[in-house]
Amino acid sequence: MVPSSKEEIEQLLAEILQHSTVEDEEVLLHLLSGLRDKQQGIHRRYINAALHMVGKFEPEVSEVRIPITPVIHNTIKVPHGGIIATIADAAMGGLASRSVPEGFNVVTTNMNISYIATTTNKELIARGRFVHKGRQTLVMECDIEDETGRKLAIATGSFFVIQRRP
Repeated sequence: MVPSSKEEIEQLLAEILQHSTVEDEEVLLHLLSGLRDKQQGIHRRYINAALHMVGKFEPEVSEVRIPITPVIHNTIKVPHGGIIATIADAAMGGLASRSVPEGFNVVTTNMNISYIATTTNKELIARGRFVHKGRQTLVMECDIEDETGRKLAIATGSFFVIQRRP
């Protein structure tokens, strides 16, 4: 008999917990609570749930935050550059998508990021704003900081307006 997905998950969780470190348990709790939040409708996308991403979007500016946990660490235990780029894209793209007419959305066509510093603090914060609003393209800027205001990176992004898929 082939085990069901739930049986495989239960077996894998039991094996992981049997050999887990405190950090493993922290990561597992973080990921599982994010998945629960997705199921409860707090997050619409798995990536937002996995990162515990929260955002505020006003007409001209945005702010996206994620906690700094081992989930996002690189090998030297600081936030991975790809995660910093991800929240910059979320801050800029989220703001851009809210600015286009109903029935349309945006896709990232280009993103450039310059890393300035790293942090071991508690939170990453990306703040996006417009540089150019065209009918078909939008150009954005973003500053990424930690909760102390330490600037970690700056990013720019270009976004193309597309018709929303059903």
